[in-house]
Amino acid sequence: MPRRRFFIPKDQIRGGTAILTPDQAHHLRTVLRLGAGEEVELFDGEGSAYSGRIESQDAEVRIGGLAPLEPANSPGTTLVLAAAIIKPDRFEWILQKGTELGVSRFLPLVTRFTAGHIHTARVASKVQRWQRIVREACKQSRRLTMPDIQTPMTFDRLLADQEYFTCSRIMLYEQAPERLKSDADVGDRVLLCVGPEGGWDAGEAEAAALAGFRLVNLGSGILRAETACLAAIAIFRFLLEDRQRPVKEY
Repeated sequence: MPRRRFFIPKDQIRGGTAILTPDQAHHLRTVLRLGAGEEVELFDGEGSAYSGRIESQDAEVRIGGLAPLEPANSPGTTLVLAAAIIKPDRFEWILQKGTELGVSRFLPLVTRFTAGHIHTARVASKVQRWQRIVREACKQSRRLTMPDIQTPMTFDRLLADQEYFTCSRIMLYEQAPERLKSDADVGDRVLLCVGPEGGWDAGEAEAAALAGFRLVNLGSGILRAETACLAAIAIFRFLLEDRQRPVKEY
């Protein structure tokens, strides 16, 4: 059975010892019922992981004897998902599964037909909840780096954001004449844009095309927004990773 893994902020590691945050300590003590002397793993969400033993679980949980774990090979690619905000449980499912599939950054979008508008006063708490979901998904999938989650932005703002001008920018649009193919030519940085349940407004699709986005569809079937997200993520993750596999010589 693999060792249990816990998230630890980098600044909580000092001299080969780590102090778990209250929520992680509660999970270790109360939910998993781990005791002193048991081996666990820690990861800081920035690419580093450690093995260690539980030394104390009184007022605070202390993990000692930390030893670095060999990091997994970095894919060297970036997959950014700009997804329209949909119903909370479905959007959170996108965050969870997208994290497992290797999304580098999530950009929650407010579009014309967005159904899940968030009140301004609740944005900070909502983003914090999303970060917890992503952190737990990292633990479950044994991923070392946590994807970044931006605060919700409008679609117009995304189109104007110069940070993504050098990405291969793809919009899933059910009325696009071009179908997404398994041999799609993309660079090492992909921005994938997926709309809400109501789809993209024709004006949004036109604006995206003028801004340099490539509009593609996923075939004739009608998919829910969250299904389209995961299908496209899996396709692009394959495309990004497949190009990095060494070619066998015979």
